[in-house]
Amino acid sequence: TAIPDNRRSGILGQASILTVTANGIDTSPVVRGVWMLENLLGTPPSPPPPDVEPFDPDTRGTTSIRQQLEKHRENPTCYDCHRKIDPMGFAFESFDAIGQWRDSYAKNIPVDASGKMPNGSEYNGIVEFKDVLLERKTQIARAFTSKLISYATGRRMEPADRPAIDAIVEELDRRGNGFYDLVELIVLSRTFQSI
Repeated sequence: TAIPDNRRSGILGQASILTVTANGIDTSPVVRGVWMLENLLGTPPSPPPPDVEPFDPDTRGTTSIRQQLEKHRENPTCYDCHRKIDPMGFAFESFDAIGQWRDSYAKNIPVDASGKMPNGSEYNGIVEFKDVLLERKTQIARAFTSKLISYATGRRMEPADRPAIDAIVEELDRRGNGFYDLVELIVLSRTFQSI
């Protein structure tokens, strides 16, 4: 199905991202949410406490992944992390496991791609979610810059690299946050040139 460009635009609508955050058969708002926190925002969730047993909520009577996750969040041990993870993943539910657009799940159950972030921001669908993400534009630019420069240099970024990353992010913002500008700024950076 052809979909409007504003739903598919940017890296978040790319089939490669949508496929790597699914298992090939089903989507998972949890996997997609964790991917967003780790890779786009640079704030990976903490691992579950070591003394927490795998939780298998009673999902009888649920008809959607959203309802199953609501049952899961009823466990106080799971709530704190999942209130951050799940809204990041729900935005992508209109994309199936291989990145195709869908309006409903099996048995014609409508997709609900809405969410409420921990800060109270709400969205309904991927387009509004992208607007919510723009509130964190600098955080996203910093995380993406750090990931890309780490890839380019073949090493993890350390606290000592923060000034270089900040300088790149600042100049990138002045230039309009384009990807080609980011690549150029990384290649011209002392961090990259000193490898």
